[in-house]
Amino acid sequence: MDGDYESALEEKPLEFMTSIANTGGSCDGQGIIPDGDHYTCWCSCGEWNVEAPDQHEGLRLARLHTGSIAE
Repeated sequence: MDGDYESALEEKPLEFMTSIANTGGSCDGQGIIPDGDHYTCWCSCGEWNVEAPDQHEGLRLARLHTGSIAE
């Protein structure tokens, strides 16, 4: 593997969150976080924040938000 290759998946969580915080409103990262009986879902763009009944639905909604899947 190329020694110059970098991936966000290889970053530590704090490094990843810092890089997302510095993106200036783009959809570079979404969070699907358990919160009691539902999941809180958000995006680094700051314009998307919803609740989902389960993780699967939260991921589906995040994909819809970013346009990676069609409705």
